[in-house]
Amino acid sequence: MLKNLFMLLAAIGLILSAASVNAEQTVILSNGEYPPFFSQSLQNKGVGSHIIREAFALEGISVKYEYMPWKRALTMAREGHYDGAVGFRTSPEREEIFFVSDPVLHIETVVFHRMGDRFDWKKLEDLASLKIGATNGYLIVDVLKPLVKQHGGKLDVAPTDIINMKKLIAGRIDIFPCEKNVGLHLLKTQFPPDQMQQISFHPKPLLDNKLHVLFSRNKADGSQLRESFNRGLTKLREKGSYAKHLEECYTQEAIP
Repeated sequence: MLKNLFMLLAAIGLILSAASVNAEQTVILSNGEYPPFFSQSLQNKGVGSHIIREAFALEGISVKYEYMPWKRALTMAREGHYDGAVGFRTSPEREEIFFVSDPVLHIETVVFHRMGDRFDWKKLEDLASLKIGATNGYLIVDVLKPLVKQHGGKLDVAPTDIINMKKLIAGRIDIFPCEKNVGLHLLKTQFPPDQMQQISFHPKPLLDNKLHVLFSRNKADGSQLRESFNRGLTKLREKGSYAKHLEECYTQEAIP
């Protein structure tokens, strides 16, 4: 009788333990709109969201995304309302308040310009006398602001990339620095072919950056989640799925 009771208690313990483990297998990450990498409206929520979800899945963890403006996404993750935030650059300041994952994506900011303009550049000072469109909150604003002030140019800051691209097409700005694939996606999805074909970009990267998942230090398991994600991301690369997802994304974004 006593033996049966112990067996029953052990079975209940295993069930409760399994339920506890299962309850801990979902992470909630703040996300935002930065297509084709991150977007609520895209298939698989964008290639970056897809890679993050698959990397976690290889470690037996599911992902739920909550969408909001990027600034709020960072704040909510920092305060511990979510387990982390996707798609952010790292910095010494962010490393103090987040556990930073291995790089998820490599991105390149290039200079978009009108097709008919004769445009070339070798150093940042070559851009500083122009009228430059920039998007509020992007790193490039801080990079270019002192240069245009020194060299007589103008930095025209707008709230969104699409507004800047419209200004470029209309000739209201000379150039628009933007992440290459973000700019190409914008042209293909938001503009008619005749306007899309008016715009090109210089092949020389203006900025090279990497995007990471930032895990909150205000969550007890933040460090463990980072380690799990990094292991899953390594597995995803080793099995070839990571490269396949990126190749499919970039092929779709290319303008013929």
